[in-house]
Amino acid sequence: MYPVSGSHFCALPFNVLEGVAEDLASFDPLNSPRDLLSLSSTCRYLYSVLSVTHNAHLYARIFCARFDCRAARRRLPQDAMYSAGLAYQLVAYSIALNNIRRGDIDSPTLLHDLWRAFTLCLENDGKNAVHLEHVRLHDYVESYIYNYLWEERSTGWPTEDITNSLALWLYWYTLSEERLASKTAEERAVLMALFRPYALYSFRYPPFLAPDNHARLPLPGHPDMYREHSTITPHGYYPVYRDPDLCQHHLLHYGCSITLVEPPIGLVAKLLYVTFQEHHCPVEINQPVPDDREEAIRLGERGPTRAEYLEFALHRAVKFPLCIDWDWQDRLPQDSHTREDNCLLRRGLVRASTAHDDDWERWRGCYNPWARPRSHGVPYTYGSLTGSWGGRSLDPRGDEYEHAIRASEFDEVLSNPDAPHITEYPLFFTLREHYCISPATPLPFTAPKPDPLDEGIMNAYLPRGFPQAYAMTQRDGKLIMRHGKDSWVYETYVEGKENSHNEDTCRMCTEARWRDEQERLQDVASLKDEQMSDYDSDQSEDIDLSPEQARELARDTIGMDVDEFIDHVEREVDNESTTTTDVPRVCTGICDIIITGHTPRQHALSWGDYRIYGRVRAWDGLIVLLRLPAPAPDFVSPFPSRLQPYVFRGYIVAGENLVGSWRHITESIHTVPIEGPFVVSKVETPSSTAAPAQSQPEAATMTTLAEAEA
Repeated sequence: MYPVSGSHFCALPFNVLEGVAEDLASFDPLNSPRDLLSLSSTCRYLYSVLSVTHNAHLYARIFCARFDCRAARRRLPQDAMYSAGLAYQLVAYSIALNNIRRGDIDSPTLLHDLWRAFTLCLENDGKNAVHLEHVRLHDYVESYIYNYLWEERSTGWPTEDITNSLALWLYWYTLSEERLASKTAEERAVLMALFRPYALYSFRYPPFLAPDNHARLPLPGHPDMYREHSTITPHGYYPVYRDPDLCQHHLLHYGCSITLVEPPIGLVAKLLYVTFQEHHCPVEINQPVPDDREEAIRLGERGPTRAEYLEFALHRAVKFPLCIDWDWQDRLPQDSHTREDNCLLRRGLVRASTAHDDDWERWRGCYNPWARPRSHGVPYTYGSLTGSWGGRSLDPRGDEYEHAIRASEFDEVLSNPDAPHITEYPLFFTLREHYCISPATPLPFTAPKPDPLDEGIMNAYLPRGFPQAYAMTQRDGKLIMRHGKDSWVYETYVEGKENSHNEDTCRMCTEARWRDEQERLQDVASLKDEQMSDYDSDQSEDIDLSPEQARELARDTIGMDVDEFIDHVEREVDNESTTTTDVPRVCTGICDIIITGHTPRQHALSWGDYRIYGRVRAWDGLIVLLRLPAPAPDFVSPFPSRLQPYVFRGYIVAGENLVGSWRHITESIHTVPIEGPFVVSKVETPSSTAAPAQSQPEAATMTTLAEAEA
């Protein structure tokens, strides 16, 4: 098209006009490109060459200059990154940010805007965070929390819904040390009271995407079968099976229709509650204790020393999501640029968004326990657990918790507890990961018989009698387990070392090749249905044909090799958008993960000596750890009441925080247990020596340990 007006500006070459448009859009990257919109509205010609509907390529480049797009390139298919998808996302994000900037928490677009902010957080590599800071997202969701988090009630209990959930997740994503320090004591108390029921009462606000009592998913049978075997409580069925139709939400993302699960409010509330408690409850040691371990040994004292109290206080259980500034990549070496721009899911990337890759896979696909996740990604990064961890668990009062289990109404006892502070205990342990590599046979799971709901959660999904009835040895980089005449070999994870996976012998690779072959043949059959009409319908639709027979049939029908035909069709539709959002991942051959661990000696002397065994649920990356007292400790535990078995279940959130809920062992899976939140994060340089003298941060109330034991 050529300009019809006499304007000299319109007579400029097309590439010059585009350059002017890009300069206008980049002049103020934190606000909507209003100047560009004004320019494109000047006349029909400029609208035809500069509007988003006519020049998606221009707006795609503007999007990549204004927002982070590398996470989407890693997670979404190629067609989502076409110009049309990027231009769509520029408009969607700009509208949502404008709405949030207005600060109207009564806006009819509130939920839609929160979804956009949620994906901005998950894709943040620096630019997105600057945008969210600019529109004061943290203040926006904090206002919502103060005014509306408890607005909707069910028999007095705060409601669990998608708006409340997104508000809390966004509040945590935008937290920082500075924001926490700026809160007054009254503000902290109000916020912790609002988080408290969501954080504590997992029987009503489950933190898991599927009940933890199931080790292997998808579940067989109809959902009604599981309800028939469930316990009826004042809060509904237990265990809690979330309705897939209610917890999945549809969103247009980069022009593609995707489904995201409602992120559990019970999970983020635990992160928030522990965050506030560990930052604002000061360390007070009101009893004489040795200064360090050397003095304790000399005095014959057991239990924590002043140095270990201080270590616990200084280590933050919760690590905030990494927020990199706008131009962070410009300071990387050139070889790092290539690695960061490779757009592959891998360990060791610097980009902040990589910390959310597992979260994305989890939110993207794990919403129906009776179906396989739509996403082909792995919701757990191998090697994530290997290393030393430190943090804390919260122990709610037993009488208050049991009252909550029986309470059909959220009464005064629950809304205003006598002791709002929750007793906490230090958690320190070192973990190792061990993998079963196909075609090897994994260690059996607990058989769900006679109760279909009991798959061994109280033994961390490990077989009955484990570990007492099993002989375990670790040597040559392998974990070897023996039980009677049976044995199982798992390879121990070592950073940077490849496992023994062989795609020629791997059953998962074989199944994937067969599945791909079937899909390709189905594509051929559907695209060439008219040409195959001369064949008998039973023959053309016979799924029992061998791949060789099906290929020969298709070749005779379409006159070319199947692979050639597929490539021809793909070239024809290369520029067309599709709605698929499944991205294939490279097979590692890992078909099972077993975790082993122990308490490091310096922490065992202070807080108790334990052994840890566990598994990772493949469906959603749920980590389940069984903590047992050491079979023959070298010393007496300073806290005898903590020697009973505990089961810790949780997810790694934002790449660094293992957060979830611990529970007691009960005689039946149908008994609602007492639970409490826990959060741990990696300890880079654990040390039992005293830290340098400095002002102690507001952290954990340690005097409650002695009081609880008394």
